[in-house]
Amino acid sequence: MSAALVAFLHARLDEREEAAVAAGGTDESWQAWGTGIYSVASADDDVPPLVTTGPEVGGSDEDAARAAHIALHDPAQVLREVDATRSLLRQYTAPETDAKPTDALNRFMASTQRTAVEMAVRHLAQAHAGHPDYQPEWRP
Repeated sequence: MSAALVAFLHARLDEREEAAVAAGGTDESWQAWGTGIYSVASADDDVPPLVTTGPEVGGSDEDAARAAHIALHDPAQVLREVDATRSLLRQYTAPETDAKPTDALNRFMASTQRTAVEMAVRHLAQAHAGHPDYQPEWRP
């Protein structure tokens, strides 16, 4: 796997992290109620929604489904996903930066781990195939 692919994924993770922090970071969890998305920390009957996907009263099932989808991508969740993906990328680069393996078995295990993680990283990158910097040779 190329360093360009790893850099590409880090850039997408940085974008997601920046957006999540701007939207509330780890302090902001969202919940869908009807067609509105509310902060879990402050949601009650007197607080207006952070955003609504349709009329607050009498919204459609489609509007409620959109609200549920948006709430699943709250800032805290996005930051957890960013951290998990960065951890996977560290697993990929670890064998390259590791000290000399002590024996052939360690080299084999590191190579096997690296191959498995590379495939996972390629699949993660495929989620960004519509991005102008995505390269077709990164497909799994």
